[in-house]
Amino acid sequence: MFENLREGIIPETENTCSEKIPDLRELLLKFEKERINSEFSHDQYIIKMYSVKKELEEIINLYLEKLVSIYTLLDIKYSNDPCMYFSKLRNAGLHDVDNAAAEMGSKMCEFREYLNSYLSNEIGKYMPNTVSLIGSTLALDFLLKAGSLENLVKYPSSTLQILGAEKAFFNHMRKGTPPPKHGILFNYAGLSALPPNQRGKVARTIANKMAITLKMDYFNTSGNTDGMIAEIKKRMIV
Repeated sequence: MFENLREGIIPETENTCSEKIPDLRELLLKFEKERINSEFSHDQYIIKMYSVKKELEEIINLYLEKLVSIYTLLDIKYSNDPCMYFSKLRNAGLHDVDNAAAEMGSKMCEFREYLNSYLSNEIGKYMPNTVSLIGSTLALDFLLKAGSLENLVKYPSSTLQILGAEKAFFNHMRKGTPPPKHGILFNYAGLSALPPNQRGKVARTIANKMAITLKMDYFNTSGNTDGMIAEIKKRMIV
């Protein structure tokens, strides 16, 4: 009924007096469920799960901070890996409550690793060419930032290059500060190690290739991503 109304099709009103009047609330709920299901594409599911993973990482770090403040007094040192630290606590022979706290941390780490594996697999199937070019983590970051693969496909390479550096870009527009050379792409493997005067050129090359792979993914085609990667690596040689 509501789909017809959206299309401008008005249902017949003859002989409706003898029919039972439908429950408008039930019809609206049913229509909304159908609409949400039709619009909730797979990339939206990936984005939601990636958001869960990022929130979980923040929770683990906050949880770790609280535990370290307690157990540093017991000479249990933190060594840059939350999961290893939780494992140390579990094997330290402390009280039951301490073991339970460490167990909770370990479970969160295990779930994070499960999400990592799941998301890497899903993004690899959904955006295989882009993942081949920039890796699964960066592909997820771009998808999260843009909101959908459809949005990413619409961006020119110049936008892809500085996506994630909006604050620096607006400062450039308002205050005349130097324009950003890269945003999310700064985390591309090896880019941060390059001299500052070379990063912009390499980031532009990556963005140009990425604009191609995104269209390949969106239209379910394939191409020579190995050649693109080779060209990027050639550009990265100092």
